[in-house]
Formats: sequence, C-alpha cells, structure tokens
Amino acid sequence: IATIPGEGIAPRLVLLGHLDTVPIGSGWNHPALDGVIVDEKIYGRGACDMKGGVAVAIGLLESLLNSGIKPSGDIVFVATVDEEAPDMAGAQALVRNNLIYPDDQVIALEPTGTRLRIAQMGLRWLDIEVTGRMAHAGRAHLGIDSAHIMSRIVDQLKALIQRLPHEDSILGKPRFTCGEFHAGVATNVVPPSANAKFDVRIVPPMKIEEVIPLVEKVASEVIKDFPGAKVQVKGHGAPRPPVRASDESLIVKSIKSSYRKVTGNEIEIGGSDGHEAYTDASMIAALTNSLSCTVFGPGSTDQAHTADEFVSIADLDKVSKVIWDLATNWGNTNRSN
Repeated sequence: IATIPGEGIAPRLVLLGHLDTVPIGSGWNHPALDGVIVDEKIYGRGACDMKGGVAVAIGLLESLLNSGIKPSGDIVFVATVDEEAPDMAGAQALVRNNLIYPDDQVIALEPTGTRLRIAQMGLRWLDIEVTGRMAHAGRAHLGIDSAHIMSRIVDQLKALIQRLPHEDSILGKPRFTCGEFHAGVATNVVPPSANAKFDVRIVPPMKIEEVIPLVEKVASEVIKDFPGAKVQVKGHGAPRPPVRASDESLIVKSIKSSYRKVTGNEIEIGGSDGHEAYTDASMIAALTNSLSCTVFGPGSTDQAHTADEFVSIADLDKVSKVIWDLATNWGNTNRSN
C-alpha cells in the first residue's frame, strides 16, 4: 500500500491493482513473459489483466512525487493478490483489517477498453457431484450412468438460466457456464461418478443467496429419473453479489469530468466490455455496501486470459492522462458536476 498524502478534506482516492495472473497456457506466438512490443502493443501474460493498470498507478505516484503537487485528499495505490482466485482473499483482507475506509472513492484499474464500469454482475461458483453405479459397458443397464445424469443437469440449468426474467439495463441477463466436467474410469465402464464446476452470473433483482437453492432444485428433479443416483451441490469460493456505484458519487462524477477534459468526449458507461467480470472493487463494494467503487483501465477483457494477451500503448497513454487529471484535481467539486 503506497500513499501520497493530500492536504485537504477530500476523501481518499484509492487505486486498486492485482499482481496475480492466470496461468500462461499454450498457443502463444509471442513470448509469454518477455513483454515484447509489436505494433504499439505490449504482449505477455498479465499485460492486459492487469499489469497495464498497475503501471498506470505506479506512474501516477512517481509523477505526483516529482511534481510536488498536493491533492485535496490522499491518493492511495493498493497492490493486491488472489484476485484471480475463488475467494479474492486480498480484497477481503483489506476490508477485514480496516484498510478500506467507508468514504473511500475506489477505482480498480482493470481492463475496460477505457470505458467506465459502475456495475458488476453477481457471481457464484458451484461444484456438483453425481454418484451413480459402476457396471460393464456391455451390461450398462445394470449401472447408473453418472455422466449422462450430469449432462442432463447441465442442459437443464443452462435452459433455466436463459429463461430467467431478470434483466438489468447495464448488465444484461444472467449467464451460466459449465467450466469443468469430469467423469468415468475407463471407456468400457459405466461411469460411477461425475463432477462438474459451474460459473453462474446474475443480475438484480436476483439475490446471490438464491443461486444454490435454484441449482439444487434442478439437480434433484433430474435424478428422480435415475433411482439410486445421488447428487450434491456445494458453493465454491466466496459468494459475490451484484454491485453498482451511484451516478452521484464523487468518483463517478470526477472520472467523467477528467475523461471529458482529456479526450474532449463523454466517457462510455460500460458497453460490452467487462461488466461480466468481478473485480477487487466489486468485492470491496459488496463487503462494505459502498456506492463509490468503479472500474476503469487500459486494455480489453477480450484480450484478458488469452494466448498473446496484450495491452495497447495508446490505452496506457489515455488512461494515464485521465488518472493524472483526476488525481491532481481530486476533490475539486466544481469539476465533478
């Protein structure tokens, strides 16, 4: 945690950047850890998600120190860990140890395509385990096919989530993904067990507490057609409710003002780039009931978690200029209307 002390009464401006990344994976055409620059793009794992945003924050702190400018409130950079993990333990630790204040104005410098995110979908990860009965594939009728049961559960859950009436003007409709599916012991054996992991993303007015009972109901209905089968549904990682910042918060007004001054244009709120993702700012908002947590940064989530991940130098330059104007004029209410 690094702080540039301010001299006024404005609340703290807190910039968040996580240092962890997802695994490198395969399929790269550029070295994954070299940070090579090709066609004004920096390539590498984490370049977009989110070393670009971290670089913006560090550059801001260095420039503020060299300039001698004293903003009207403290400017704080928090480098977190575990953002890519199920529990987002870094953000939770900040709140648990009272390192985030109730009136903090927060920006996660995550990739948003230089748009402003003021809302994030709720997220619940689930593990489902189906227990059937092993049998010789030639005598399959003597077994209970756990893979078939799990496939039915997946299909019915996907159909149910798509039918839900909930829709948000910014976030859109709920989403469902089966990210992992494991079953079987051999090709010629009826699989005795199956395990799958699910990603369920919701929008208001649906509550995060409704997800597990909804999934349990579907799974229980499916196994009625398979006497002797069992199913278990468990939550995986921290529950993440949907969150939204206030249009009237200081941080939202100030980002809009700085973006307008730097670019001559109005900032786009959301678009298709990134409201689906859950960030450290989202977790902080959920734990503190804050209406002042936003996301704005260089790069696009279209590149995040991919082979040949990159962030453009143009995005880094634009976001750096906006954040500089934001910080050096922080707390100036005449600019935030």
